[in-house]
Amino acid sequence: MNREVSKTILIIEKEPNYTQLLVKQILFAGLNPLVAVTGEGGLRKASEHHPDLILLELNLTDMDGLRFVALLREEPPLRKTPIVAMSIFPYLKANALQGGCNEFMKKPVKMIDLMGHIRTYLRGVSPPSQL
Repeated sequence: MNREVSKTILIIEKEPNYTQLLVKQILFAGLNPLVAVTGEGGLRKASEHHPDLILLELNLTDMDGLRFVALLREEPPLRKTPIVAMSIFPYLKANALQGGCNEFMKKPVKMIDLMGHIRTYLRGVSPPSQL
């Protein structure tokens, strides 16, 4: 049995097809996915469930992804939750990392790379920077 079966990944993504792909990958890895389509919904689910990691689309419909990160980091139990930011805009990488995200991945992400980062963060290790 997978040792990480109880680990929860919160996916905050506005595109249903991309969300479905991420959910399938997370389930296949034996992890528990939670889904929100807005920043507000993501904040609610994060506060309720205390996920082990958050996958965050930076271009949300209701708030800027960096605003989401700032609000999340104000919550003591969520301050250290790893956040992997995703966007089709590679120029957002520096802002995402400076804004409190642990990682930035350009969409479409390579699922093998994403799952590698998720596993690394769930083990409590920061992956090497991809400069």
